[in-house]
This record gives sequence, structure tokens and C-alpha cells, in this order.
Amino acid sequence: MTSAKSKRFSPFSLDAVNFLSADVRGAVGPYLNVFLVTRQHWSQSEVGLVTTLSGLLGIAVQTPIGAAIDETRAKRGVIVLALAILAVTSVVILALPTFWPVAIANSLMAVAGDVFGPAVAALTLGLYARKQLARRMGRNSAFDHAGNVAIAVVAGGVGYEFSQRAVFLLVPVFAMLTVIAVPPRPSITTGRETWSPSPARRRAPQGSPATASCSNPDRWLSSACA
Repeated sequence: MTSAKSKRFSPFSLDAVNFLSADVRGAVGPYLNVFLVTRQHWSQSEVGLVTTLSGLLGIAVQTPIGAAIDETRAKRGVIVLALAILAVTSVVILALPTFWPVAIANSLMAVAGDVFGPAVAALTLGLYARKQLARRMGRNSAFDHAGNVAIAVVAGGVGYEFSQRAVFLLVPVFAMLTVIAVPPRPSITTGRETWSPSPARRRAPQGSPATASCSNPDRWLSSACA
């Protein structure tokens, strides 16, 4: 049986997810073009074609990905899957820096990168009461931007001290750290933060179908059941 303590949610875990996921998403992007041109001797047209394809695909799938995340209860699973895709595709680019492997991997990176915004927002909706959301969303954004700055500094340092190829290995490292940081399903009371179940669940006795299946008519809290 899992103890209540093990399910306790800490706001710092969500801070870490926002900070580290920005590291995962931002580690490769700015350095890929430089790596392909200076180390792999790609032409500007080849690099432009690869980045254009991934950019257009990323824009095209934003809406369906957001809709899918809104429907699924496996919010945490979606985040972990996106992290795994980013880690694998980064290694693929490092190991096979030719046109089609890079084009496919970079496109998958663009698709996986679209997951984090709506998934983390949905996770936040399930963990915080309505009156706390504005402050929590602002805190999410602050840690996300801090992560962008941090990975730029770290990637620059790694590229300078070691090589441009070493930058790609940062993605699996930060992806693993983000997976560890993804908050668990919360208990009903989580320190200073309160998770408020729906009235239907409060009325349901322990062990009833409403409690056992974690069904919730309020979509507001559906992500907490993921």
C-alpha cells in the first residue's frame, strides 16, 4: 500500500519540471544549425529545408496535440513519452548526422516539444485550486524562462570545453532529471497546497466506484487523476 507521504505533492516538483523541460527543449535547437554547417558541412539550403519542415510540422500539430492532452487522463505519461522522444532523437542526430535521419528526428523533436506547454498547464489545473492558478501559472512561466537561460549557458560551456557533439548528450541527461521531477498523483491535502475533489467524490464512500476509478465530472480536476 502506498503511503500518503509518498503521494504528497510539493510545489517545487512542478518548478523543477518547468525548469528542466525547458532545458530539454532548448538544448539542441540553437546549436543544431551550427553543428550541421560547421561540423557536417551541410549547405545552407539543406539546413533550411530541415528546419522549415520541422517548424511547419510543429505548427500543424499544436492544435491536435492540445486537444489530445485535454482528453487524456495520462498527463504524466504524455510528458514522459515526449521526454523519451526528445532524448532518443537527440542521440539519433548525434549518431547519424545525415539528411533523412536528421530531418525525421528534428521533426519528431518539434512534435514532442509541442506537448509540454499544454501538458504542464493541464497538470497545474489538476493540482491547484482555481484561486491559486494565476500565481502558479506565473511561477511556471518564470521557471520555464529561467531554464531557457540556464541551458543556453550550460550548452555554451559544454560546447566550448568539450565539443559541439557533446551538447546533444545534454538532452538525455535533462530528460531523465525531468522524469524524476514529474510530480506524483497528489494526496487530498498537500502541505500549503490543497487539492479540492469534486462534490461527487466527497460524497462517495471509500472504495466506491467514484473513488476507485478516480472518475471526476469536473474537467477542472481531471488531470489530477492522470
